[in-house]
Amino acid sequence: MSDTSTGPALDGQQTDRAMAVQPREIKEAAFRALCAAGADPLEAQEGALAVLRAEAEAHAGLHLLEQLVEADWTTPVRAGAVRDAAWVGGTLRELDSAGQPALRTALQLLDLAGDTPAGEVSVTRTSDASIPVLLWRDLVLRHTASLQRRIVIATANTGATPDDGYTTDHLTVRDGQPSATQTLASEAIAALIPQPARASTVIVALPGPVHTNPEATNIAPKPLKMREKDWQNMYQMSRKYLVPDA
Repeated sequence: MSDTSTGPALDGQQTDRAMAVQPREIKEAAFRALCAAGADPLEAQEGALAVLRAEAEAHAGLHLLEQLVEADWTTPVRAGAVRDAAWVGGTLRELDSAGQPALRTALQLLDLAGDTPAGEVSVTRTSDASIPVLLWRDLVLRHTASLQRRIVIATANTGATPDDGYTTDHLTVRDGQPSATQTLASEAIAALIPQPARASTVIVALPGPVHTNPEATNIAPKPLKMREKDWQNMYQMSRKYLVPDA
């Protein structure tokens, strides 16, 4: 349990003071909030782990949870439309996410990228570039470890005018930690961005082993210092989901 009450603050007051909260409580609250929004249990579990990492590393767990919950979860749980595209470098698939929640799209992109023989380069792309960076930071770390393949996530951002071209945000795992850079699109990435260039996300899974222990990606089971008002808000979001009696 957290070191202070997990219930609503007295008289509805919320303070900015820090409090100690167990990681399992943060994860459970995020899981319940996502289930209440409409995520299925597997999606909620992945999202909850990302919320926990965002809180542990950037004190941004509530911010990420709000981003994930505010999506249109009324869309039926289904895989987005996938089509194969011609590419000489290996397997290339295009995902039409059709406005579904960012968490669902991110998980489908990673599933598609990992669903190829280990010796092949696999690329999946979508026109959805709105997936939160904090979500990607957790997913790329854990999925790199579980797949034992290097994953590169490139998000293309178009310029204000056609003459500005576009840049890409690159995210991958280096030395066991997510590493992000922003650069003009390389020739290799540029060849994968749908043309004419527009906002999009490209996932590249490269062959070759990655010696990362999946256990090393876990958040240490020790209390985290969290802003009281953030924890109270997260807790209230979780209260919308009720677990049936066993």
